[in-house]
Amino acid sequence: MKATLKRWGTRAVMALLLGGALGAGAGVFTVNRLEPGRGTGVDSLAVMLDSLARGNVPAARGAEGGEAPSKSADVPADTAPTPPAEVVAVPALEGLEEGAARNALLDAGLVVGEIEFRASSRPAGTVLASVPAAGAQLAPESPVTLILSDGRSTDPDTLAVPAPSSPSPSSS
Repeated sequence: MKATLKRWGTRAVMALLLGGALGAGAGVFTVNRLEPGRGTGVDSLAVMLDSLARGNVPAARGAEGGEAPSKSADVPADTAPTPPAEVVAVPALEGLEEGAARNALLDAGLVVGEIEFRASSRPAGTVLASVPAAGAQLAPESPVTLILSDGRSTDPDTLAVPAPSSPSPSSS
């Protein structure tokens, strides 16, 4: 009797371990499919390291020119020099992969805002549009929203808002 219980107990433990391993593997696979480009984080890390290597490091908020915030607070507001108002254009990002779009935004002096996924027949992670659109003039360090393809649709892309249809004559 004890040998039978021991054998079934061993089998139960093995089944639990095997089930847990299979479930974890399936979970990782599912996350990679449901959130394209988000599975490992390597893309974002590579983009960040590439940007740092090229010297595209945004200034820390509250500090100008590497000074501590307390030093810049010692200067009265009426005597501090006002930098000229600069604007930068949003680059054309449509059709780029997410990493290339991030680099283009950083090169232009802008930052990546929100990331949205939309159903599209384009490969997962391809930029469908940006908000604001390419060519818009923004202040440096302004966020730009990227709209990416989730790669799960077989229908043609429909990001444009359909034109209102003409009213049909009503029969009374």
